[in-house]
This record gives sequence, C-alpha cells and structure tokens, in this order.
Amino acid sequence: MVNSKNSFWQALVVTIFVFVAGLVLGFYIELSNVDKSDSLIRSSEVDFLDQQIKFSILNSGVNFNCENSRKDIFDFADQVYMDAVNFEKEDAQSKLTEEQREILHKRYDLLRVNLWLESLKLRERCNESFHTVLYLFDYSSKDVDIRSEQRVWSLILLDLRYKYMDEILLLPIAANLDLDSVDMIKENYNTSKFPIVIVDESIVLDSLVTLEELEQKIFNTKESKNIIIIKSQE
Repeated sequence: MVNSKNSFWQALVVTIFVFVAGLVLGFYIELSNVDKSDSLIRSSEVDFLDQQIKFSILNSGVNFNCENSRKDIFDFADQVYMDAVNFEKEDAQSKLTEEQREILHKRYDLLRVNLWLESLKLRERCNESFHTVLYLFDYSSKDVDIRSEQRVWSLILLDLRYKYMDEILLLPIAANLDLDSVDMIKENYNTSKFPIVIVDESIVLDSLVTLEELEQKIFNTKESKNIIIIKSQE
C-alpha cells in the first residue's frame, strides 16, 4: 500500500514537472518568434533607408559611373529577391501577424518600385540596353485560378531571371496592397486584372505565355512610347 502511494506521488511530481517544463519551453519559443519578427521588420527598415540614400547619392552625380551604377542596380535587385526568399522562410518559422506580413511586403514592393524608377533613369542617362520586366500579381488571392496562374508565372519568370541575370531586371510587385505608387503604375497601364507582366514599359501581357514566347517578346521589343496591350484570348 505504501509503495502504491509513493508511486502515485512520484508519477504526479513527474507529470507536474513535464507540464511546467513544456510551458516554459513554449513561452521561450514564443518569445524567440517575436524577436525574429521584430528583427525582420527592423532589418527591412534599415535596408529601405540605406537604398534610398544610395540612390540619392547616385542621382546627385557624385562619382557617377554608368557601369558601376548598372551593377549596383542588378546587385540590389538580387539582394531584394534573396531577402524576400529569406523572409518567406523566416515567416514559416516565426509568428508574424497578417498586418506585419503586409508591412514587410509593402516595403519590398516600394524598394522594387524605386529600383524600377532608378533603372529608367540609368537607361536614359547611360544609354543602357538592359530590359525591365515588371510582374504585378494579386497578393493573397483566394481565387484558385488566379493562384494557379501566378504559380506558373512565377516558375516562368524564375527561369527567365536565372537565364538572363545580367540582361533582364525582373521586379515582382504586389498590385493590391494600397500603395499609391503602385496604383499610379496600374492607372498608367489602365489595368485592373492581375497577374500581368509589363515588358520594357511598352508591352503588357495579361495571359500566360511560354518562356520561349516571353523571350521573343522581350528581345524583339523596340523602344517606343506606345503601350501595346496583348489581351488574353477568350
């Protein structure tokens, strides 16, 4: 009887210890996730400010060099891309709120819009011949067809990016996060359907094409101020 009571109390103590240890561990993990979220946001703020200052210096004409400026723009595009990939990985582990996710996405989108504008200045100033490809997509769409189409576009554009890393500036931007600068781009191209791809500011694709077809449209595009909208066949 005594041994039975001792076994009961020992089991109870072990159970309580395991329960308390689980609570402490869970609390520690939660704090760690919060720290990661805060770190992501602070890091994006620093990167955004740093790049704004960097472009301001370039535009001031201080030690302006066309070759270096082109390299900076392409390097920055790659950096933003990798930061976004790392953010997606961290987001899966940390517990960002939906509001925090949107803020971070908005910052990456603003960086890309700024990068696009700087690339246009560089092409005009230095007569550079690289191509720009803007990819405007529907952020967090619940439509299955749109999500499927965007997955295919992402794969095609990813292949394009790795095939022409020094010739094509690829800039994916969420089209529906209430950013005035992005809304101005949408108004300029008179489009409300997404996803769309804008090639060299002159050709708008609102339906899927193959990688080969996209390559042909990019490298056969002649400089023009006219906007050609290639509509999907219905």
